[in-house]
Amino acid sequence: MSFDVHAGDPSLLEQVLKKYAEDFAQKNPAAKVLVRGLSLVGVGVRPLLDHFVFRTLHPKERAQEFLELGYEKDPAAKVFSGRGHDTEVYRNACAPAILIKCPHDKAGQDGVREFGDKDPYVLAVRVEDVDDAAFRLEKQAVAFLRPSAGKKEDLLRQIAAAPEMRQGIPAGYLMLVERHRGDQRFYLPGFWEHV
Repeated sequence: MSFDVHAGDPSLLEQVLKKYAEDFAQKNPAAKVLVRGLSLVGVGVRPLLDHFVFRTLHPKERAQEFLELGYEKDPAAKVFSGRGHDTEVYRNACAPAILIKCPHDKAGQDGVREFGDKDPYVLAVRVEDVDDAAFRLEKQAVAFLRPSAGKKEDLLRQIAAAPEMRQGIPAGYLMLVERHRGDQRFYLPGFWEHV
């Protein structure tokens, strides 16, 4: 996806983010169910976007699109992981965060080589309650990876839907994120492999 970007144009930023979300939902079965439901009540997915994760072997180059849209790297961002991580967080006012992840494992690198780095790897949507949202989506045949990250009383909780699979490789995950009291932290993309 490429756009003629202008950092001061908030309508362009909204168009770009909406397009990423729509394209993701066309390919990802779990996101398709969620977006269809939100459309039925007239909400749409854009107001509920929490963050996107893009995987790339060239993080500086991949981040350029978002820097041109007015995003700035957040060096103080906290990404929960057992050790150092290779995920950079970019923020732009009230827009969803952008996480750029450089995978070092063979499976992650193979996924980037197979599918490229232009499409989001994760579309994260904010929900009021992770358990309730997952329960309601499971009633619509959306499967989730268990356990979720975070405990019931935590300020940040996440759960990932079963991935969109292409050629036997996970190509994209819908994530549900529950945040309280303005918590701005993230779980490492792929947290379900580490819990």
